Amino acid sequence: MSIGAKGFSLIEMLVVAGLLAGLSFFLLNGLGGAGQSAALQTAQGTMTSMITAARTKAMASGESSRLMIHVDPGSASQPARYLRYVALQTQTAGGWLTVADFFLPDGVYIVPGNFASLPSGLFATEGSTAWTRTDGSALRSTALRSNQIILEAVNSSRAEEWAGITISANPGTAQSGDIVLAAGRQRAPSSGGAGESPIELINPDSVRGLTVSSYAVPALINARSGF
Repeated sequence: MSIGAKGFSLIEMLVVAGLLAGLSFFLLNGLGGAGQSAALQTAQGTMTSMITAARTKAMASGESSRLMIHVDPGSASQPARYLRYVALQTQTAGGWLTVADFFLPDGVYIVPGNFASLPSGLFATEGSTAWTRTDGSALRSTALRSNQIILEAVNSSRAEEWAGITISANPGTAQSGDIVLAAGRQRAPSSGGAGESPIELINPDSVRGLTVSSYAVPALINARSGF
């Protein structure tokens, strides 16, 4: 399937994303800090590719596309999805259709946006570095906004909370902002009470990500100082 004919090849994209995720898994588990950096780079590249694919698809089809990021910390049916599971959807006459979905590499998560509430324990407190930007504001994914959180069942029989980045076909416009990627770890099931995060984000000094322009063009950010 050529880009000119259909906008992008989902099969080719998913194969490449899967190979990269598999490579980062071995690096993450075999090389310690170096592996963690490689996994973050893999996640960064995958997210950039999917934003570009969503923009290309929207402009080629004349219908909006959106990237959906799982932001439901209380999901009992799919707890492993939280801040790691991403779905690409396209708008059709019958509603939104999921055309691709993927997990970020193990140990990599999307930092949520400036939501009205976040689960306690989400940000690790050890160390002296705060989860802030260089200007002192909170280090968050500003492309993910509270007014874009919806309840929807994506590859599940149960509706969950998702934060969407919608890209229109006129011409590939979207809400602008950053997507911040951070290393993290799962919390022990017995360590937290009700309302606490199932995962913990660590080491704000090693974050990576991208910024998305109002025309849905992504640009890489390779260090915390870039946010």
